[in-house]
Amino acid sequence: MPFVKVDPIKEAQELQEIFKDDPETKETFRKYEIAHIESARLQQEEMKLRNDLTEMRKRNNITQKDLQQASGLSQQAISRIEVGKDVSPSLKSLIKYVDAIGCQLRLELKEEAIDYAFKTNE
Repeated sequence: MPFVKVDPIKEAQELQEIFKDDPETKETFRKYEIAHIESARLQQEEMKLRNDLTEMRKRNNITQKDLQQASGLSQQAISRIEVGKDVSPSLKSLIKYVDAIGCQLRLELKEEAIDYAFKTNE
């Protein structure tokens, strides 16, 4: 049997049209859309944090090997922090990484969001 490529967005839209008059199904689709939007936002924030970490390491002229020695993290752990690949680093690993690149992780409350900002240690 040949593999058939399915477009999940198109399928969801078709199902939504079929069940448009069913309030329970309508609510289920609304919850799904909210969860999908939130998931995409979190993924985008995570990628921004990973990119910021890598940029700060490079800006401070620290190689991954230097970072490995300074932080005690393995090269694989450093790569997972910077690249991701569906693995979230532990808070302990993240703190070791940030300390070793001479920065501190700071959270700032905004009106309705949390922003990740880096401040170079003086």
